[in-house]
Amino acid sequence: MTPELQRAMAQYEEARIQYRKAVLASLNGMSDGEAIRQAVRRVQAASAWLKRYQAASPAPPPAARNEPAMLNFVVNLLKAG
Repeated sequence: MTPELQRAMAQYEEARIQYRKAVLASLNGMSDGEAIRQAVRRVQAASAWLKRYQAASPAPPPAARNEPAMLNFVVNLLKAG
C-alpha cells in the first residue's frame, strides 16, 4: 500500500467521522443542515481522492470488495435532497 493511498484512506475515514458527528449534532438540535452538507462534501471529496489512488493499485477480487455502507447512505441522501 502506497503512502498516498494510506493518506487517502485516513482522510476518507476522518470525513466519515465528521459526517457522523454532524448528523448526531443535528439530531440533538445542536447543529443545522449546513454542517451536514459540508460534511457530505468532505466525504465526497475524500472518496474521489481515495478512488483515484485505489485505481492505481491492483483491485481485490470482486468477492473481497466491500463498498462502505456510509458511502451508499450519503449517495442516497444526496439523491433524496
